Amino acid sequence: MTITAIYFSATYTTKRVVEAVAANLSNEVTAYDITNDASTDEVAIPANELVVVGVPVYAGRVPTMAAERLRRFKGNNTPTVVVAVYGNRHYDDAVIELHDIMTEQGFRIVSAGAFIAQHSIFPKVGKARPDAEDMADIKAFTEKSTELVKEGFGEISLPGNRPYKVPGGIPIWPTASKKCTACGACARLCPTGAIDPASPKGVDKAKCIKCGRCIVVCPTKARRFYGIKYSLAAARFNSAFAARRENEMWFAERR
Repeated sequence: MTITAIYFSATYTTKRVVEAVAANLSNEVTAYDITNDASTDEVAIPANELVVVGVPVYAGRVPTMAAERLRRFKGNNTPTVVVAVYGNRHYDDAVIELHDIMTEQGFRIVSAGAFIAQHSIFPKVGKARPDAEDMADIKAFTEKSTELVKEGFGEISLPGNRPYKVPGGIPIWPTASKKCTACGACARLCPTGAIDPASPKGVDKAKCIKCGRCIVVCPTKARRFYGIKYSLAAARFNSAFAARRENEMWFAERR
């Protein structure tokens, strides 16, 4: 079976999950990393392939940029596995929103998963995940998904609300410390172009989506979230969501 993997992954954890799903399905994988790829060229995927698409959950939703970039992919009743990766709080409406985006583009959803990863803003939550137990869940998820594709599948029922929740947030943005060498890695890899290469210590707050990409790519670990507002928010968040959540998976009806 030929697999097409599509993912938006600022901190590389969604990439890791999607690649694990795809690798369990087939050795033949064509990957599209849409994190920095703003191309609008249409990609048609035929019915005899299988798509795995993954996004991180931002404030309970599919990131707006990811939603926009996914619309260049067109299916032909192509079976599709959708994956939302979130930081141990909740996926809210992201799973059903991702289902709707792909369905509108001509894909048929065979299964869906909400998998845990380390939180990109509050990294003490979900630390070191996905772990071995998560990878075991992913393997079982792909095995059942493969069975459904081979045997035939119908509709899938997913949690979430329509209309989707209005995303919220707190007024914090990542900036650089004195460790910054102005190497420009953050500016080159920022998905939204929110960092000026000529002045990389700051950030354009109007463009920044707080994805954490600049933090994970910084070779000197100079960038992070700072300030009293962040410290207070982190203390509340860490306390509220310290308990381990488990992955959730849904499958279409067998035919």
